[in-house]
Amino acid sequence: MSGAQDGAVAAAIAASMRALGLGRPDVTPLEGGVANRSYRIREGPREFVLRVPGEAARGLGASGRSELAMQELASHAGLAPRIVFAGPGGEYIVSEFADGHTPSARAMQEPPTLRRVGAWFARLHALEAPAGLAVVDFGERAAAYLERVAPQDPDGRIARLRRELARRRAALAPPARIAPCHHDPHRRNFVDDGARILAVDWEYAGPGDPAADLAACAGYHALEAAAIDALLEGYGEAGAGAAGVALRARVAALAWIFNCLWFGWNLAAAGLGLSPDADEQSRLAARLGA
Repeated sequence: MSGAQDGAVAAAIAASMRALGLGRPDVTPLEGGVANRSYRIREGPREFVLRVPGEAARGLGASGRSELAMQELASHAGLAPRIVFAGPGGEYIVSEFADGHTPSARAMQEPPTLRRVGAWFARLHALEAPAGLAVVDFGERAAAYLERVAPQDPDGRIARLRRELARRRAALAPPARIAPCHHDPHRRNFVDDGARILAVDWEYAGPGDPAADLAACAGYHALEAAAIDALLEGYGEAGAGAAGVALRARVAALAWIFNCLWFGWNLAAAGLGLSPDADEQSRLAARLGA
């Protein structure tokens, strides 16, 4: 972490302590994403989580304003932890601590978990998106990441991916509807307390194609056909019958685009000094034929 980010974290902790009326809380770093930092703040029975975006997060498309609006929306529906304090424009966010566990990689292959996750998506996608937020388009974001890293393309791999991405985007019809989406549904962003699932880390959230959210979940966890069936069973009526057939086809098309987005994000993040998982990147390259 740079000195500037150290200062931002210290300022956010101090402001949070004042706003929450805390004296000398225990502040513990939590495992977080590649581009942000999270801290557990505890004093007596009171527990919170402070999230502070890293210096590179905004340059990779994260939005504090969207994160704040979307988490607020989801928390009112019981889908995310409640926000108790936030810096201007969502520059940092303090939420209630959600007691539970992160689903394991194995659990994210099992039908019972996937049905519950599918039901979580259905509840989120049934809400009305906050006004004034930009619609998130996975194809557009993937293209932007690849364009960003295109100058460092000695073997022409990025150019080939850009052409294939353009072809697939042109073949994909516009979404039938726009809904609130998380857009980063990795298992590490879910908290399961046994009775319910909550989602954290809403920095890439916003209005979008509901099928893209499902495709991101499928891509992150390398879900095969039977696992996607379980996810869509939990999703409900939209995942059944003729509508379900069309949704499966759209999820399959968007899964490749999401993998392209993820691959490009990793390259862009590395260019900003972050350290994405190298093995993960190799697997993505194989899936994309890159």
